[in-house]
Amino acid sequence: MRIIDILNQTANLLSLTDELEMLKTATKENEAETLKNVEINKMLSFVNLTLHELCVNYVPVLNVCEANVKNKSFEISKLSNFLRLHNIKKDGKIVDYKIFNKTICFEEDGVYLISYYTYPQIKSLFDELDFLSNLSPDVLVYGLTSFYCLSKSMFDEFKIYNEKYRSRAEAIKNLKVFELPKRIWL
Repeated sequence: MRIIDILNQTANLLSLTDELEMLKTATKENEAETLKNVEINKMLSFVNLTLHELCVNYVPVLNVCEANVKNKSFEISKLSNFLRLHNIKKDGKIVDYKIFNKTICFEEDGVYLISYYTYPQIKSLFDELDFLSNLSPDVLVYGLTSFYCLSKSMFDEFKIYNEKYRSRAEAIKNLKVFELPKRIWL
């Protein structure tokens, strides 16, 4: 599922004809020019807001990274789009750790597998949302549309699309945790 497809569906729902035309002719080469459009840029930020909310409240996304820990500490800021820790393992066993000043503190140096919940952050119209591929794109379209309507004080439309978004989000709430491919941090 590509972000530009989500934006196209949203622009179509909202009858944003100028933005719909721009999105239809957008390419990777002219993406910077397309993103200068205030409404398209706003929609992209609402995609990120919707994804963040989905990952926090409805569909947790688990990321695992391999960390080479030195000086018995690892900066949480090295974990991309960190929400919260799930667990940390060393040699296949869950280990104890402490968090102090946004740093994970360990009893010893070594290689650890850090499992944490995350959320994707979209920067390009052509980004793919692989982790949501099992879900209907409607949940993202309706979430984006509801946030957009709220920003424009279109309260009646907001209510309609927010109800559709929430009902679809609740329907996916009990799905399994999505796991992203393991990453290595040195």
